[in-house]
Amino acid sequence: MRVSTNEFYTNGMYLQNNPTWDFEDAKIKAPIINAIIKKNNLQPSEVIEVGCGAGGNIFELSKLNAAIKLLKGFDISPQAIAMAKKFENERLQFYCEDYLIENTDTTHLLLLIDVLEHIEDYIGFLQKLKSRSSYFVFHIPLDLCCRTVLKPHVLYQQRQSVGHIHYFSREIIEWSLKDAGYEIIDEVYTKPVVDIEPAKSLKRYIKKALRNFSFSINPDWSAKIWGGYSIMFLLK
Repeated sequence: MRVSTNEFYTNGMYLQNNPTWDFEDAKIKAPIINAIIKKNNLQPSEVIEVGCGAGGNIFELSKLNAAIKLLKGFDISPQAIAMAKKFENERLQFYCEDYLIENTDTTHLLLLIDVLEHIEDYIGFLQKLKSRSSYFVFHIPLDLCCRTVLKPHVLYQQRQSVGHIHYFSREIIEWSLKDAGYEIIDEVYTKPVVDIEPAKSLKRYIKKALRNFSFSINPDWSAKIWGGYSIMFLLK
């Protein structure tokens, strides 16, 4: 299967592999997005999310931040937008469009949450996106770590199930963002669900305890050794 084409997201294959479109993860990500907005004293009246999927992130953000007057989500997947449309209201709107090709909207704050790793020419994409907003919040999985270097089949599973075609460490994505013309204002690691939710077995409990202990001592080291973390950037 070739996962680097848009058909993976438009023909129902991604939905078949991920029937909730990871909507439930928005309850973890949206508070972090809102926290980085407030920490840096941003007061966006409008927010656009590119690659919004089923709309969970901006739906949850709309509940957390009443000061945002309008939120728009764009995605190329008709299945994802059909799911997102259920949450539309006067503040929240969704569009089945390729944002960079079919739309000319600019905004104060643009979200790109778990999207970059799916895009073939991600540097070209970043360069085109740069002029469309004053500020950006990106969330990117850090798939490259000691574990995945030693067990590359883990990366292949990601490729097959969720369509990741690029794999990043913190340093690689920071270099790429700077090469594309972005300035990093703030950044924060985000933990995987297994490090947050209650452990369902003794083995999982021990693993979770070890991961969280090492993360509390040295987050950079934990991300490189254990893997599973992502990073959220505020950019301009």
